[in-house]
Amino acid sequence: MTSSRPAILKSAVKYVLGILLLALVIYFNWGSPGKPGLKDLDYANMQVHNLALATLLYVGILVLQYIRWYLLVRALDLPFRLRDAFRLGMVGTFYNTFLPGSVGGDFVKAYFIAKGEPQRKASAVATVVADRLLGLFGLLLFGAAVGGGFWLAGDAAINSPEKGFPLRVIIVVCAVLAAIGALMYAVVALLPDRRRQRFAEQLAKVRRVGGTLSELWFTAVQYGKRPGVILQGVALSAGAHTLMMLSFDRAVNIFPARDPNSIATLPEHIVILPIGYIFQALVPLPGGLGFSELSFGGLYELIGRGGPEGVAGRLSLRLVEWSLGLICYIAYLRMKAELPASEAKTDADDAEKIE
Repeated sequence: MTSSRPAILKSAVKYVLGILLLALVIYFNWGSPGKPGLKDLDYANMQVHNLALATLLYVGILVLQYIRWYLLVRALDLPFRLRDAFRLGMVGTFYNTFLPGSVGGDFVKAYFIAKGEPQRKASAVATVVADRLLGLFGLLLFGAAVGGGFWLAGDAAINSPEKGFPLRVIIVVCAVLAAIGALMYAVVALLPDRRRQRFAEQLAKVRRVGGTLSELWFTAVQYGKRPGVILQGVALSAGAHTLMMLSFDRAVNIFPARDPNSIATLPEHIVILPIGYIFQALVPLPGGLGFSELSFGGLYELIGRGGPEGVAGRLSLRLVEWSLGLICYIAYLRMKAELPASEAKTDADDAEKIE
């Protein structure tokens, strides 16, 4: 994780690519005569209350995510305070926002928590992986369950014969993937101890990484024995994703569109946004810069709404994310200053290595 010239150059290239892609997305969505675009949004009538609501809701998302990670760490009986979860969670938010890829902050959190538990490094790192997987599962389950609920309730957009077809396909795909995830967890949870032990022994024989793989498997088994913790994590994910959908729903209305029909409804947002955020996590650009805006604009067009409005909503929410990312890092520095001198110095030295 130590900085090097090739690593710095690689990161710089990703920033340049992200900026260029974002510029292209804005250019192609700017608008032209007869084709409304970003230039046609009502910037003079900025809805400050929507900006405030989007920001407040996003703060709630971060709080629930930090608490979820805390529960996952404590489930493995690792010494960890809720304050530590917020301190490391905030620095993770900063890196997730500004580093290439949207999981860079996860590596930072994994590094710090593993440093504190040198004898159980694999388990400590596994808590971060489990948190990310639980968040992904929550996204799929939320899109399938809530989107499916609107479908069954007869929502006009989802039940539209033509325009609602992509929405219904997304709901079914999310449901299938969520079911596969739940089945995989059930298999781990219900395996007899004898087979768990046999599998761990086989993993331990793998050359060089056998010990790590065996400990990771042990961690998965521990979570399999704690379904209550997993259910709490799913509940927290549901809360975070609800706030996430509401936050974007407000962000897309910060600058009013000339045509209200170009803005997706809340049920439509609930269906398409999980896919957009999953796409964002797959591309190693700073916070998904450019590609995220492209994805949200494309999803808006897929359901027959205005692509530029989807891009504008993601751009507005990105400004919220950037602001909160900086605030999180400042708060992290203040919390670090309150640590004992020796611990704070080690924390600072390790942060410099990561950077």
